[in-house]
Amino acid sequence: MNRIHQLPPHEAHKIAAGEVIDKPANVVKELVENAIDAGATQITVYIEDGGKQLIRVIDNGCGMSYEDARICIAQYATSKISSINDLTHISTFGFRGEALASISAVSKTMLITKEDDAVQGISLTIENSAIIQEALVSCNTGTDITISDLFYNIPARKKFLKKRDTEWRAILQLMHAICLSYTTVSFKLFHDGTQVLHCPRTETVLDRCTQIWDHTVSQHLVTLPNENNKTNTISISGVISNHHYYRYDRSNMFFFVNKRWVKNYNLGRALLKGYLNAIPPQRAPLTALFIEVDPTELDVNIHPRKEEVQFLHPHSVETVLQSSVKQTLEKNLTRNITQPTISTNSLTPKTSYFDQAPYQSYEPYQSSFTSSALISDKPALPSFDFNAPVFDAPASPTQPLFEEYNDIQQPLYTTTPTPAASIVAEQNDAFLTSEKQTAYTLIGQYNKTYILIEQEDGLFLVDQHAAHERVLYELFAKRFNEIATISLLFPQIVTLSDHDIALITPYLELFTHNGIIVEPFGPNQLIIQSTPVHLKNSDCDALIKEIISWIHEEQDVTTSDFFETAHKKLRAQMACKAAVKAGDAMTTEQMQTLLNDLGKTDNRFTCPHGRPTGWLLSLHDIEKKFKRKK
Repeated sequence: MNRIHQLPPHEAHKIAAGEVIDKPANVVKELVENAIDAGATQITVYIEDGGKQLIRVIDNGCGMSYEDARICIAQYATSKISSINDLTHISTFGFRGEALASISAVSKTMLITKEDDAVQGISLTIENSAIIQEALVSCNTGTDITISDLFYNIPARKKFLKKRDTEWRAILQLMHAICLSYTTVSFKLFHDGTQVLHCPRTETVLDRCTQIWDHTVSQHLVTLPNENNKTNTISISGVISNHHYYRYDRSNMFFFVNKRWVKNYNLGRALLKGYLNAIPPQRAPLTALFIEVDPTELDVNIHPRKEEVQFLHPHSVETVLQSSVKQTLEKNLTRNITQPTISTNSLTPKTSYFDQAPYQSYEPYQSSFTSSALISDKPALPSFDFNAPVFDAPASPTQPLFEEYNDIQQPLYTTTPTPAASIVAEQNDAFLTSEKQTAYTLIGQYNKTYILIEQEDGLFLVDQHAAHERVLYELFAKRFNEIATISLLFPQIVTLSDHDIALITPYLELFTHNGIIVEPFGPNQLIIQSTPVHLKNSDCDALIKEIISWIHEEQDVTTSDFFETAHKKLRAQMACKAAVKAGDAMTTEQMQTLLNDLGKTDNRFTCPHGRPTGWLLSLHDIEKKFKRKK
């Protein structure tokens, strides 16, 4: 008996469809791109249940004849190319004839279409790639295609669909990209009966950005001048955000190659190099960049869903992109710089962080986590009120820094130890696992960032910010139910886009559990009524935006896992904002208090973000540098 056999066509179509369609956003992409290829100037998209139940796309394009409508669902049916040689100068989105064939193989499809000169249109009902009903109907010129019950005939694929909100976010980002790419087309987008996007045709990308993003964002956008961004075969245009505006995720970095939205890691890296020293590390700009290259130097056929492209000369494209972004930012910065006015007040020396006594309202810090200051009606944070006496007697020149500690624990939520943390663990293994406590002598502070400690076998450096960050993080993790909060005299208003508001609203309870009372305030605003006492002067606006970026990152985890991860990250961020910073001058008492607290803290060898809190420069290494030892 033969073991090899051919699959039935309808089963083969289902399997092949998996390369093109694996989520609702893929369906939307194929249908909207087909509408654009058909010359549509008005496109309306209806989504229900994140695209799982319904996707409907209506356009006013050229429509199809009766014969074309019947054949368009067949595999490899296309009007875009005739041979493989046509791929070298392809200018349309679809060309392989797989989109409608794949979609109709995994959904219940209804297609209504009519050409301009036809008296009536044609309506087709399709299931499992087969036409089960057809009729002549009255309709407008163009195409109206409805996809319902996606993956109804492939339960194994359907169960792997993401949550409704996750699938919807992918569709919304896709529609943002398409709207940016085709400013001469009018788009409308509805989700569960509510209009989410209304983008009439515009003349410029900048105007389109104002339609899509919050109106306050447009004032931070800069247009790339074309004269500096062209070579013989490469042209770059579009808009980028200036150095005042940045985000905590890369979801609004859009790249278009010959009008096609693509995802390309190297383009993103080149863009961020152009922003070097213009925005903080680990932040991302908002961009809509259009790269035009000779079609003969571009391969658009390397990905089944055409989401990626391959350049013949990628380095040239990246170099032009990086330099054009850098030059645009420099010109914009130069244009906006004004000559500062010098006054006698400007000559006053800057007050240091601790001179301002940010914790002066708290009780003097007497001990560590067993302090009564952790009770909810008293300050929950070690006060660092260094004007008050800290010790009953002068500090001994040698104090135990670390208690016995037999294993190095990694940060609570860091999935991969950072290289620096791993090196610290290796270098200090003998020191940290010593059976007896190690004595040390506090030398002082170096560069207003590192605490220098002399001990028997070397010089130990403690990062004051990382150390304090770890102390506070462990405090928040263990005692967050007892952390005192303070009502803000002037509540903070946080303005977000409609998309971000919808994204963060289900998770406001997360902030409440950590002492930050956040409530909806208007259609696209949140109001912060109270915060933990140690965050009263912090920028909670940035904190909320970071949480939004984390939601983007953690979209595939369960609700319980998300809350557990987000709680840890939020506490880490709270600790980071409340901790002493690099550049803050510290007194001997302040350093001694911090070291004592660090010695009593769990996971003391790294900060919550995985950076080492201390580094041992061994005596052997020092003597080796001075040629005393080999």
